[in-house]
Amino acid sequence: MKQDTIFNSESKENALSRINIINFIDVALVLVIILLMVSPMIEQGMEVRLPVSGTSKMAVEKSVVLTIAKGGKIFWGNREISSGNLESIARETISRNPELGIVIKGDRGISYQELIDVLDILKRADIKKIGLATEARPVR
Repeated sequence: MKQDTIFNSESKENALSRINIINFIDVALVLVIILLMVSPMIEQGMEVRLPVSGTSKMAVEKSVVLTIAKGGKIFWGNREISSGNLESIARETISRNPELGIVIKGDRGISYQELIDVLDILKRADIKKIGLATEARPVR
């Protein structure tokens, strides 16, 4: 009889001293699944109306999106910067990762001169990999 009371008191202590992490694991797995579903939909850069071109596939592994919006606004990723700061920011970024490329998303409404000015700045910053983003022309 004495053994039963000792066994019962030990099992109660063991049951209370254990941490139940099953609920935590369930929540963590649900969050990972949600992250995996949402991450492909996240796109860098600001929303602009891109020019239309023929269909082509471009493989960009490591890149930063540089957006040129109407009114001459320039965005490095989602951060607005001035054209005066663009060269130093580009140099700093490329010095940290030389394999990085720049994808330029220029709005349809910008002038050709605005695009050339940005390309000149990137050229002075020794950027070797530059791509221009376009929308695919609808297939008829």
